[in-house]
Amino acid sequence: MMRHQRSNTGPLVASKDGGPGTTDSIPPIKGKKVASSNIHKIREFELEQVILSEEFDILQIVGEGWFGKILLVEHRVTDTEMVLKALPKPYVTLKDFYTEFHYGLHLGSHKNIITTYDVAFETAGFYVFSQEYAPLGDLTSNVSENGIGELYTKRVAKQLAAALGFVHMKDLVHRDVKLDNVLVFKSDFSRVKLCDFGETRKTGTSVRRRNEWLPYSPPDVLEVATDDTYKAETSQDIWQFAIVVFVCLTGCLPWQKAAPDDPRYCRYLYWINSTGVLMPIRQPKLFKILSNKAQRWFRKFLEPKPDKRPNDLSEMYKYVEDRWLARSLTSSTNDAWNEEDGLCPSMYSFHSSADEKNKLLQTLTAYGIETTVDRGAKKDRIKAWIQSSVIEEDKEDDNGGEGANGNVNGGRQNGVMRRNVSSESRSVSK
Repeated sequence: MMRHQRSNTGPLVASKDGGPGTTDSIPPIKGKKVASSNIHKIREFELEQVILSEEFDILQIVGEGWFGKILLVEHRVTDTEMVLKALPKPYVTLKDFYTEFHYGLHLGSHKNIITTYDVAFETAGFYVFSQEYAPLGDLTSNVSENGIGELYTKRVAKQLAAALGFVHMKDLVHRDVKLDNVLVFKSDFSRVKLCDFGETRKTGTSVRRRNEWLPYSPPDVLEVATDDTYKAETSQDIWQFAIVVFVCLTGCLPWQKAAPDDPRYCRYLYWINSTGVLMPIRQPKLFKILSNKAQRWFRKFLEPKPDKRPNDLSEMYKYVEDRWLARSLTSSTNDAWNEEDGLCPSMYSFHSSADEKNKLLQTLTAYGIETTVDRGAKKDRIKAWIQSSVIEEDKEDDNGGEGANGNVNGGRQNGVMRRNVSSESRSVSK
């Protein structure tokens, strides 16, 4: 294993004028490259133990869940803002941490994939690495109940397709394409990036079905029993891509899950299998919003049978210049946006809708719950949280737990965060 250790010259060193491997301020390190020729050989090394509060000022908890913590921090030595993704040791194996960090480093060279910096370490309770900061969050917090419009949807689709094409070219399957994992850098959606490679695996690898997000999972995955295995294939990313684009275009999920017990999915199956000979073809309401050309490519990408579903996204580019929304929306198509069966727009957080957010704040206030923030007290609480997250090392089991899948709402910094290291190694973050 490679040892990533602290140099006597100081802790984390930041470059503010270049990306990974491009800065002139730090000389190249012999013996290791950030991106080796073999992307499928997971790089393992000894992580340096760091006391988070001594190295960083924590500005904000960007995200928090079972997958861990996403922290916006400022490095004390360099005054550089960055995002740290902290994965809890009890739930994430060291091997899974290495995998996510490794693929992030290799794939971040693409302009539509989040940049992962060569900075990784561990605290008493977490494995941590650093990524760039996305100031506008993810698609979940940017898509309204009516979507983002056709122009912006096409911008997202083209960039996401380019990112997935790059991933697939490396013989990898992302396996977790969803709104939460597409980060927004510009308000006109001219710059979005794919993130979170915690579930990424080599094409054809046997993977265990765990807690896949149901609305995005293709039927061939949902048919697999929990804890059983299936093979990772690019056609699964194609299905998830289509769901993301559909939500951007309409503001709604087409169904809760692609399974026989979901009424909307059953209506979709009836529609795509109808010939119109014996019974009239009845379009699902949400698909009436789409133009005929858009319906055509959605039906291809949302093909229930994986062997008939495309394995790449080249087909989409044939339709980019076509109209995707119906030219004239009738009363029946407008009704599609008003269906009240839990898909439009309640799949989003309260922060996605100003009205819902205000209602929530009013309810909290009515019950005497404080909704304003004392920033000083907030900072103290964050420090207390860090201290309370410490886990005794002798109680850890690196081989236990499951791999994590998390979203990074990160921020962008002008350079690469690195550690001063010995002559044979370079250190490595809704």
